[in-house]
Amino acid sequence: MMLNKLNNIKLNVKSGLKRQAGVSLIEVLIAVLVLSVGLLGIAGLQTANLRNTQSAHQRTVAVLLAASMAERIRANPTAAIAGVFVLPKNCKALSAGGSIQSVEHANWMTEIRTNLGTADTSCGEVTYVPATRTYTVNVFWDDSRAIGGLADMSITHVVRI
Repeated sequence: MMLNKLNNIKLNVKSGLKRQAGVSLIEVLIAVLVLSVGLLGIAGLQTANLRNTQSAHQRTVAVLLAASMAERIRANPTAAIAGVFVLPKNCKALSAGGSIQSVEHANWMTEIRTNLGTADTSCGEVTYVPATRTYTVNVFWDDSRAIGGLADMSITHVVRI
């Protein structure tokens, strides 16, 4: 009797394994599907990360470029008080003239176009208010590649001499 029960258990185990054969293949397919969806999600995150890193880099460069022009203004306070560093909004490369200010403007615009792109959206502007002896330095660029980024970005740096 005991032997008969043991044989029945062996038969049940063998028949159970036969029933399980197709289920394991479905389980593998589901696992591969879940893994694929996860890997696609990671790839999407990586792409977004690259775009946002580029945007952060451009913002940092814009801050440095605005501070660079501010330091050029501070370096020559006599000329700065006279308002000679004023530059209307410009998006083109400038040629250096005879004065130190035209050389500074040309170098600054070259730096902007080199670091933020040569498109017509990479611009610089310097305004001056004589009453308060305050210069405002603006740097403009296109940040549309970033996720949720605005097409037209700007950084403003105020200098009081």
